[in-house]
Amino acid sequence: MFLVCFGNHLRLVSDFSQSGPEVIDRLKLYQHDNRHFSELGPKEDRESGTAFYDSIYYSVTEKLAGESGRRALLVFSDGEDNSSSHDMMTAIEAPQAANVLVYTIRYTEKKHGHMTARNQYGIRVMDRIAKETGGQAIDAETTDPKTYFQQLAEELRTSYELAYYPTNPLPDDTFRKIVIRPRQPRLTIRSKTGYFSR
Repeated sequence: MFLVCFGNHLRLVSDFSQSGPEVIDRLKLYQHDNRHFSELGPKEDRESGTAFYDSIYYSVTEKLAGESGRRALLVFSDGEDNSSSHDMMTAIEAPQAANVLVYTIRYTEKKHGHMTARNQYGIRVMDRIAKETGGQAIDAETTDPKTYFQQLAEELRTSYELAYYPTNPLPDDTFRKIVIRPRQPRLTIRSKTGYFSR
């Protein structure tokens, strides 16, 4: 696992590690002083804000795309973006192309206990990114961390990889939609909505 923290800058807080305590220690250092951590993506001055889309795009393209095996990205956010150089579609296409599942764990900060238009937009964004990449959207307000971490671990251990030969074999870089339907009733299948023919 690796850990990226983001506001208007994307900081690589912990590079790949198999040690949970090591990642937590690095997070504590980051919370004390975040300036001494390297950045993902271009080193540029940004106005204050949240680069939510960039956090997904650069985590995939700079960290996960070159890795082998099953890969997933867990994103903790409210889904609201006001500082990225990439948009929502690019944040979806990068993990789709690299075959990375994106799980969105949503923390929505309501205004006086009420949903704002920005809150609702962030919810729709996180739901869509998870759906399009084959991951899952989780509302952290209604699900405790122990439950959703166990659920995600079990899901990643028991997921299947399916393959097929397309009727159009040309690698034309187009996006091709896929639909998987179970034969048994009451089964739910989650998968990415398609792939790029490359």
